[in-house]
Amino acid sequence: MMKHTFKALLFMISGCAFAEGLPTNTEVTPENAEAYSIELNQIDSGSPEIDLYQLEFSGQLNECPAGRVQTFLFDGENQISGSSMDYKVGSSEPSVLLHMPASGYDMAITLQYCCSSGLSPGCKRSLSIASVKAFAAE
Repeated sequence: MMKHTFKALLFMISGCAFAEGLPTNTEVTPENAEAYSIELNQIDSGSPEIDLYQLEFSGQLNECPAGRVQTFLFDGENQISGSSMDYKVGSSEPSVLLHMPASGYDMAITLQYCCSSGLSPGCKRSLSIASVKAFAAE
């Protein structure tokens, strides 16, 4: 009996871990950006060949701190580069600078919010912007 109880408990715990394994993603648009404290602005790069953007975002979402920023650079339809940066937020209003060639390129961004407590700690929520250029243009 104890053997079956242990198996059932292990199954429940691993099921919770798998069920909560991937972050729940929300697409951020100009229409809902304010609700998530997201601000994206194009700023002067000093060069016509480079587009520069500043992304400001909330340091917390649902009591989980921002813990990862992922960027994906696209050349037309093809992803040509990606990066993932884990960090500890040092400000209540963190921001990152994003730069890319001005012509023919675009960028997508994902912000992950990670909790260190609970039954299955880790990055539980993410906010994403599918196109930096389209978002900033609106």
